[in-house]
Amino acid sequence: MATSSTITLASGAARTLPPADGIAGSNCGTPGVWRFTAAAPGPHVVLTALIHGNEVCGAHALWRVVQSPPTLARGTLTIVCCNLEAYARLDDATKGDRRFVDEDMNRVWGRLDGAPGAEATYEVRRARTIWPWVQDADVLLDLHSMTSPAPALGLVGLADKNVAFARVVGFPALLVRDAGHAAGLRLIDRQPFGDAAAAPAAMLVECGQHFSEEAFEAAEVAVTRTIAAVLDTNALPPAQPQSVIEVTEAVTIRTPAFKFEREWPNMAVVPQAGTLLAHDGDQQVRTPYDNTYLVMPASSHHIKPGLTAVRLGRLVSSA
Repeated sequence: MATSSTITLASGAARTLPPADGIAGSNCGTPGVWRFTAAAPGPHVVLTALIHGNEVCGAHALWRVVQSPPTLARGTLTIVCCNLEAYARLDDATKGDRRFVDEDMNRVWGRLDGAPGAEATYEVRRARTIWPWVQDADVLLDLHSMTSPAPALGLVGLADKNVAFARVVGFPALLVRDAGHAAGLRLIDRQPFGDAAAAPAAMLVECGQHFSEEAFEAAEVAVTRTIAAVLDTNALPPAQPQSVIEVTEAVTIRTPAFKFEREWPNMAVVPQAGTLLAHDGDQQVRTPYDNTYLVMPASSHHIKPGLTAVRLGRLVSSA
């Protein structure tokens, strides 16, 4: 019988998570993958969660869909829970450290096309297994959460089609256009989703802080609105007004000596250009313009050369 684990949320409340062996089930033969098809043809929606094993809000939202599949008016809905092994190792005492098994699964999507080999990490092997279920999606919603508190963010890459998809969903209120990370390709950036000339669209939703009530609520809203917007024929509830932040620079850590000048809040707005943000060896990192948004500054736990320290952005479209 599937057994569930319980974690302590940031609020101190307890939350029961979907059982690891249940999450690893399937109705189509591939562990962690479920597919539901309407009688009427229509778009293919793929919902993914657990790219990182400790980002559990998305798994919770998708497990509810699996347990009570919606009646689809048209099209196909595919549910994918990605990093099954990292999730299976999660418990309350070590939940902050169960992000991956061997490497960050959201940096491997540009490395799937080589010959399979024993040297491949768990995350590469798993990504190769689930990609066939994702590759023909018309729209992709990828659910994540963040280290520090912030409102939900919709990361939409650089393609206009992804902004348009986010506006159809009408959630979240803050959209972030960015080119990803130097360390590797995200799922939403892999073709066809990252190709501006191809039709399929994608959005990565950072639902809120890890293990927060707000993240669980945002994941539910994102899933519900995406299914309704694309696979239903009924009108959606009114959308939230949405603003777009354009990332102009992703600061990549150069040296082990990288250090922020202070603990910057997630999505802080620094009013003055030239404000010192961090030192990286002998290099200073400063804000490039007035009212610079600091998108997801890395925690001290993730300060390592080659990783992204912070993304610097500016408001280009307001609600």
